[in-house]
Amino acid sequence: MRLHRTLVAGLVALLVAGGLTATTSAAAPDAAHGDFAWTATKAPFQLNFTQHHKPLIGQAPGSATGPGNRLSYLLADGTTHRATDLLATQRIPGGSRYQVATDEATRTAQVDVTRTPRGLRVAWTLTPDTGVTQVYEALTGNTSEHFLGGGASSLFVDLKGKVVFNKAMFTGASTLGKCNQSGAASPFFLSSQGYGVYLDTTATGRIAFPGAAEPFLTCDTNPPLCPVTLGVPDRTQFCFKDNKLAYEIYAGNPEHVSAQYFAKVGLPVLPPARQFASIKWRDKILSQNEVIEDMVELQKAGIPLDTIWIDNPWEQGPEGTPVGTACIGALKFDSRQFPDPQGMIDTLHAHGVHLGVWVAPFLAKTAGGQPCPHDYPEGSFVVSDKNTWDIDLTNPVARAHYQAKLESVFRMGVDFVKGDRGDENDLELSTFQGGPGTLVHNRYPQLYAETVANALRNVHGDDYTMLFRSGYPGMSTVLRGFWQADADMSFDGLRLTTRRAINSWGAGHPVQGSDTGGYRKVASDSPSPTLFTRWAQLSAVSPVFEVGGPGRNATPWVYDPATVDRFRKSTILHYELFPYLYEEAKRASRTGTPINRPMGFQYPGDEEAWKADQQFMIGSDLLAAPVTADRAEADGAAGLPTPVDVYLPPGQWIDLYAGKVVEGGRHVVRESTLDDFPLYLRAGSAVAFNFRSPELFEKAWGLNDLDRKDRAGWLVSPDASACVDSPSGGKLTTWRFGRTLTMTVTGAPAETELLIPSVPAGARVLIDGRPADQSTVEQLRAKPTGWTMATGEFPGLAVKLRPRHGFSTVTVYQ
Repeated sequence: MRLHRTLVAGLVALLVAGGLTATTSAAAPDAAHGDFAWTATKAPFQLNFTQHHKPLIGQAPGSATGPGNRLSYLLADGTTHRATDLLATQRIPGGSRYQVATDEATRTAQVDVTRTPRGLRVAWTLTPDTGVTQVYEALTGNTSEHFLGGGASSLFVDLKGKVVFNKAMFTGASTLGKCNQSGAASPFFLSSQGYGVYLDTTATGRIAFPGAAEPFLTCDTNPPLCPVTLGVPDRTQFCFKDNKLAYEIYAGNPEHVSAQYFAKVGLPVLPPARQFASIKWRDKILSQNEVIEDMVELQKAGIPLDTIWIDNPWEQGPEGTPVGTACIGALKFDSRQFPDPQGMIDTLHAHGVHLGVWVAPFLAKTAGGQPCPHDYPEGSFVVSDKNTWDIDLTNPVARAHYQAKLESVFRMGVDFVKGDRGDENDLELSTFQGGPGTLVHNRYPQLYAETVANALRNVHGDDYTMLFRSGYPGMSTVLRGFWQADADMSFDGLRLTTRRAINSWGAGHPVQGSDTGGYRKVASDSPSPTLFTRWAQLSAVSPVFEVGGPGRNATPWVYDPATVDRFRKSTILHYELFPYLYEEAKRASRTGTPINRPMGFQYPGDEEAWKADQQFMIGSDLLAAPVTADRAEADGAAGLPTPVDVYLPPGQWIDLYAGKVVEGGRHVVRESTLDDFPLYLRAGSAVAFNFRSPELFEKAWGLNDLDRKDRAGWLVSPDASACVDSPSGGKLTTWRFGRTLTMTVTGAPAETELLIPSVPAGARVLIDGRPADQSTVEQLRAKPTGWTMATGEFPGLAVKLRPRHGFSTVTVYQ
């Protein structure tokens, strides 16, 4: 002890001589930036943060060491230690630097607290940092808080009382509902109490929220998990396999906190419009004739189609092996499956269909018992004990070689990539040229996506699309589309997928979707007609609409006519929603605000909203509750509606399929046939909506039209006071005075449509100041302007306009 005191005293003297001063006040304000301030307690050292002079969050109290405690660390010899008392303080640009003693005589901690344009940043390091293998931190919290974030979990939306595994690790369909891990991880969360935290690290680790239990096992337990202490009610704990830690603290409502987080990690990229168009695949393609068959059958059924992609296996296999035996990573079409790949691609293009391929960031060592040759330079692969050659994407030479091979495929006209894997092999114990696996494992998905995106961009400019399943913060700046990985063809699989869809935004993936119908068959005829229909309804309100798999969803035209018709209607609803979804994607690219939003994100002060993990907001104005209950299977087979418990937040909501106004602030049971599902428009709002029915103009929508320059449409609440843009041009402004609704379009295209649900009978309509009589749909199609009462999927008052110089006005007296 005498030696320890002598060393500390000497260190203090040196620090003072170097311009640092030891703090004598126990809790004096150190700095302020806007609404933020913080204090540092001397003994023991502890930080607390305030906003508007009110407590926001702080380091958790106590003097214990190890997991679950603040400013602690683990050494390679298995001993845990902690920072103890403040030694000195120094002003640095934007904040303060604290030198803090530890319970080791020869090691100190440096803690920097600085102001950023986003909030506050805390970064602590150890000197020396040798031998440190894990770091622990704990911030104040309580069991009444709700949390969002933590990546694309399938198990829960609200992180209250949960443990999050910060490791991009794939979970297959068989364990999707059992394993507490995700291929798209994120060490970011926001609280219902008005703050958020982003752990600025790529290290693997875990986060435990107040009162955390571990109801689901993390299946990836080798190497051992970063430890946390369960059941502690007054703190949020962090453990990371690194020798340092930095984190940022944000304050505000969920939208503001999310914006600060994305300002740090990078805003989501805005994809081209066709990223939202229909995508088709099969689990296995035996010949190029099947690719053409997919196009012909879908178009014959009147189902929109933009892209077909070919799944593994498609690459050349060793000589003498059966067809479909692929050397993954060869990146050349197998000449037996695809005797004329260029001709196949040209045929698709001639019919307006794009082609994509499945890729992965590794090479197979063997296929069909035969070795797979490769031409990669020595040192191109990760040093590990895996049965594949994982490409070391931290090695510039290997990365360039992989990219060049990709570009050779893309130059054939391939302009879509299904980026699989990147999260399936545990690389934590592997060795990379760019660092240890503990730090590279979570970076690997982004390195993979960047390489593929660079290759696509070099060949196609900005005209390409993609879907990946793995991710980590920062990947949002690269990835144009995200898919929800593998799920069972069951209603449990649909529920798990719905949660993952709701959670994907936190990992940086607002443009997301799933395999309609699921991936793993649970019966020989999976997915059932009912499940396929209900899953298609989820896809309709997701930014990405993709269909395919190893079951009947690979060839959806084989279903009975009623199921095919319902699938067509879901696909068309997705296309009708495109202008609204795309406007929300623009918002996401500016602010990071999700498209499909957790209910707690939109209504953080509403306890019931936090419980609703099978429904979500689409932007701020639509609410969807996919039909995911197990009983839906039997109901559908019997031709019965399924009751769906929907929580409607306070206010009025318009049931779009029923055309009725419903009072919110309560749970409602919505009886849903196979032809509809709970979909609500927030009263007082309006959304861009390219409705196909009723068809009011001479030139019908093209089968694959997502949008048209000469046409725009809007879905308008009868009591709307809104101002809404459409990506095809034009702005809608509405206001309500008494029983009168006035709608004005400016900058609108020559053909403009409005649909106003829940308008009572007897309404009177003025178009550009002139009274207009009600017409039938057939009559209206022959007129330049007018209105009718639509009785299609969404009943309501439909108005046809021919804006002059982009301007037109409609008044409805109700």
